[in-house]
Amino acid sequence: MNKITKDRYLPTGPELCQSAQLYDITGDKMVLLSDFPTVGEPHYAAGCPADLIKPNQTKIYKLEENKHPYATLKAEDARVERDGKNVHVYMTMIRSHFTPDNIEGVKTGDRVYFHVTNLEQDYDVPHGISMVGANTSELLIMPGQTETFVWEPKNVGVWPFYCTDFCSALHQEMQGYVRVSPAGSTIPLKWSLDGE
Repeated sequence: MNKITKDRYLPTGPELCQSAQLYDITGDKMVLLSDFPTVGEPHYAAGCPADLIKPNQTKIYKLEENKHPYATLKAEDARVERDGKNVHVYMTMIRSHFTPDNIEGVKTGDRVYFHVTNLEQDYDVPHGISMVGANTSELLIMPGQTETFVWEPKNVGVWPFYCTDFCSALHQEMQGYVRVSPAGSTIPLKWSLDGE
């Protein structure tokens, strides 16, 4: 299955289809057996002329048009702030990392708000984010957009978050961690930007 073949199909939904390709590799040369769009539910597809769609598609999403109240429009503005038991993580995502990517000082009993902005602007680069125990199984965040999810850690430990939508050859590197301490801990809130 080849998921690198982007930009072969018209953007008819929230995400551009990727190509599924099946190859026979038993001979001297690979032979393409099947080539079709994938992602989502292909049997829901409907046909229409391309000239109805193409003139209305958006190619570039301008970050300055993002009006989300918790948007972080530059990676250097990413931060983590505490307000009592509420912790706000102002996070950015871009191929292939999150900023911040390692967070400490979160405690059991905290309510953590992840405000995540996708800094990509090309229409075909959504990113996903997921974390065990969050109030949603995952978020798919389209280019230039910000979404928020809530996480309430119940146990001490190190908790990963990661990109859930294939985005580049370094997709598996797109991850980070939150270290959760006991409720009475005095570990200060701190974070790293791109592993620093």
